[in-house]
Amino acid sequence: MSKVEIKGKNFLGFEITVNDSNLDVIFSELESLLAVSSRFMKNSIVTLKLNDLNKNLADRIAEFLREKDIFVNAVVVDDKKGLKTHVPVIEIGSTHFVNEEREKEVSTFRGNLRSGQSIKANGDLVVVGNVNSNSYVYATGNIFVLGKLYGVPHAGYGGNNDAIVFAFDLNPPQIRIGDYITRSPEENVLLKKRVNVVPEVAFVDEGVIVIMTYDEWLKS
Repeated sequence: MSKVEIKGKNFLGFEITVNDSNLDVIFSELESLLAVSSRFMKNSIVTLKLNDLNKNLADRIAEFLREKDIFVNAVVVDDKKGLKTHVPVIEIGSTHFVNEEREKEVSTFRGNLRSGQSIKANGDLVVVGNVNSNSYVYATGNIFVLGKLYGVPHAGYGGNNDAIVFAFDLNPPQIRIGDYITRSPEENVLLKKRVNVVPEVAFVDEGVIVIMTYDEWLKS
C-alpha cells in the first residue's frame, strides 16, 4: 500500500489518500506526486482521505497543499469523532450511497470544441478543454467544463431537472437544464463583461435556472 496516493475521481476532481502518520514522510511523498499532478489539480475539487491514525493531521496537510495552491474541499474519514479541523468533513460511516450496484456512467471529452461542433453523452459529461461560441454540449446528466464554456450546454437532456452545469469560466449565451432554459441571448445576463472570473455552477431552483459561484454553491 502506498503511503500517499492521488486518484482522479469521476466528479470533477481528485482524492488524496494518506496511509501514513509521519508528517515528514507524507510531505516528501506529496512533493514527489505533486511534481507531476499539481497543475491538473489547481482549481479542481480535492478531497483528502485520512484514517483514524492520521486524521488529526488534517489541518497540517491541508496547509501544506494550500501553499502549493491546491485547496482541500473536504476531509474524508471513517469516523469524525475526536477530529478537529477547519476543513469540511465527510464521514463515510454516515454516508448514504445511491446506485450502489451500478456506478453512474461518466464520459470524458479531451480537447476544445470549435464553432459548429457538438457532443452528446448518456450520463455525466466532463469536457477537459474549452467549449467555444456556437458549439453545443448535451448530457442526460451533469455537464462539467474544465475550461471556458462559451457555447450552449444542455444538462439533464431528456427531462432531468436536478442536473447542474459547472465551468471554470461560465459565459454561454444560453443554458438549458432539463425542461428549463435561460432567457434569450439578447436579454441574458450571462453576456455581461467578465471580470475576476471564478468557477460557477448553474442549477434549477424553484423553477428558474440560478447561477452561483462554486464557493457559494458548496455552502448552499
